[in-house]
Amino acid sequence: MIAAESTELFVGPRTALLQVVRLSSPEQAGPVHAHVSGPGLHSPRHGGSLVLGPFGYELGVDVSAHSPGAVVPAQAVVRSAAGEETCTFSLVVGSPGWTVHLVGHVAGDAPFDVVRAHLDLALTDPAYRFAVTSVELLQPYWDMFPEHRSVLLRLISEGRVEVVGSESNVVGVAPLLASLPAGPSLVASSLAEAERSVYSSFLEMRAGTSSPHVMMPVGSARDAPNPWLTAIHHDWSARYTWPRIFCSLPRDYYVRGSVPVPPAPLDDSPAALFASHAARLTGAAFPSAALERAALAHPREAFDLRSEVVARSLAALTSTVDSSVTVWNPSSSPCTDIVSVHLPEALNVHVEFDGVVLPTLVDGVTVTFLARDVPARGWRTYSLVEDDVDHGWKRGYGTEIASTHYVLSYDPIASLVAVDGPALEAPRLIGPISVWHSEVGEKMVGSTTITLWHEVGHLGPSSLFAVLGSRSPASGTLPSVAPRLSLAGPPLGPVSPEAPVFARYWLHEPAPLGGLPANVRLEVLGPTRLRVVAMSDGPEFSGVVRLSLPDGWSASWESLPVSLPAGGHVSADLSLEPPLTPGCYPVRATLEGLPFEVYDVALLTVPEWDADEPVEVLWVASSPSVVSVEPGESALVRVVVASGAHGDLPVQARLLSPRDSWELAGPFCVRGMLPAQGRLALDFTFAAPSWATPDNWSAVVRVAAGELVRTTAPIRLEVAG
Repeated sequence: MIAAESTELFVGPRTALLQVVRLSSPEQAGPVHAHVSGPGLHSPRHGGSLVLGPFGYELGVDVSAHSPGAVVPAQAVVRSAAGEETCTFSLVVGSPGWTVHLVGHVAGDAPFDVVRAHLDLALTDPAYRFAVTSVELLQPYWDMFPEHRSVLLRLISEGRVEVVGSESNVVGVAPLLASLPAGPSLVASSLAEAERSVYSSFLEMRAGTSSPHVMMPVGSARDAPNPWLTAIHHDWSARYTWPRIFCSLPRDYYVRGSVPVPPAPLDDSPAALFASHAARLTGAAFPSAALERAALAHPREAFDLRSEVVARSLAALTSTVDSSVTVWNPSSSPCTDIVSVHLPEALNVHVEFDGVVLPTLVDGVTVTFLARDVPARGWRTYSLVEDDVDHGWKRGYGTEIASTHYVLSYDPIASLVAVDGPALEAPRLIGPISVWHSEVGEKMVGSTTITLWHEVGHLGPSSLFAVLGSRSPASGTLPSVAPRLSLAGPPLGPVSPEAPVFARYWLHEPAPLGGLPANVRLEVLGPTRLRVVAMSDGPEFSGVVRLSLPDGWSASWESLPVSLPAGGHVSADLSLEPPLTPGCYPVRATLEGLPFEVYDVALLTVPEWDADEPVEVLWVASSPSVVSVEPGESALVRVVVASGAHGDLPVQARLLSPRDSWELAGPFCVRGMLPAQGRLALDFTFAAPSWATPDNWSAVVRVAAGELVRTTAPIRLEVAG
């Protein structure tokens, strides 16, 4: 049996197109001849033998008498040495004129050898073009291989490489796109299979397009170039007129296809929203550097950065409003939720809004109330008024608590808690338990504390932000007060690193806060030879590279003034004279001239130092197993690191702990200088506010010195009950 099927493929000159019909038969032998007939269909009856193509035997049929989409009854006749066979089929008239843009792409922070492979293929085969996505993350490659900069910039200027991502990037080219959608992986064992895969993807993707263009990013952004891309580019155009399939760039798809460029995603986080309002109302600079780093940083660092931006922004905004408490809503719709503020000292107060007394909970120094209908992306102000009424928790009876949304019951026989109401995962709780009531909600206290707030349909954190103002609690109501505009304001976030930056920062963290306008690198050429490379990643730069040598070493030079044009680099070799004492010696190059120092470290050895008795260069000498505090107390989390190196080592340590502990344990990162063959204490603080409830978390501290990384044993952080 033979089979015939129409395709969306066209061959021949554009003025006399033929639609390809694919023919298949398991019993064909020798040369194959075929023709297709039907109303308004024409194909040569005595043409040459058919060639076996990627889709089977392919026959061109004249369908010019019909419009695209028409369904025409057709008959195919196939002749070969095995005889003549006939079949009928429905020929669906195709649509010529489509273009498929195959886009190779590589992420800016992909492995160096992967980025290099894309560059090498572009230099080897002029047909290959590719996009560098997340170009703002390209700086590590840019700095490690400054000699490749001119090649990449040339390919960009020739339209063979396109950058995608943020406008803040070391390449200095404004991207058309902020991001690139994912595409098929294109895994195939042959060129024909790869072409069939692309054709199949084309049929799927064209359905949702508004123009006869399809963009198809191919492969992973962290892999070497897909080997089938250029092969398809060269082979397809020799076979088919439509659809055109070739190596392309996103810009070609959007410009040639007149496709609207998707807008860059907006940062709609509370930090960005509050900072935007604060910048507009107070004149303070928008914290772009802090928010850009937060988008790339470790989740803990991102939390710290955004929290600082929120705190500074709300403080700036609240300073324009004369009130006891201001509640801010970052969401795009009005919101009702529970909020809390912490007073400097315990006071007996209640909350008022427009002269109306609201249900209030006073728990030590914490005041909690329900803020109703806070406007979208706006605020509402409240007064704290002193009184002599007890607004605290009151002990209840039984094993059940309730709110306007939920009823929570504890069954000691079943052990672990039933929730009646909308779908909600039952929290884990082990008794004995006690229940407590207040004006704003009820709580159950056992192995943990579960609170149900009235008129709040969730157990998670509030969507609103409450800020204590400068106005003291007083009698009376708060008049409606509009924000007071200011011509200047405080900075809304950090703008640059506060400590020296490791030149190969990407081994441990994203790009430094605010970017790295210049960098330095040490290359080890031999046991006593180094190369220092200084480079500009922004405007022209002038500074000095200084060497820090271990005791007993000398160098052919120890200070190198550098003057670099924008995007330029310079290198200088140096010879070293080591001491006779075997050991590991760190040599440090520091670039001066920025608001902060940038350094690189090379570890050199005097031979045979570890042949019989290996010596660790970096290790954790001590760390606590448990750090416990009572509510209202704090304690140090001290980690001591030691070194066997014969020279000072800059170190940085990061405290890694679960999300619920981030407000209590910090800072995220501390830095110091580990002395030669000495020890260094790295201190974090674990502090529980007076309103903290008993809990515990497992944490570790990760210490980095240059390329070396060491991690402590788990540390239990505990708020005792």
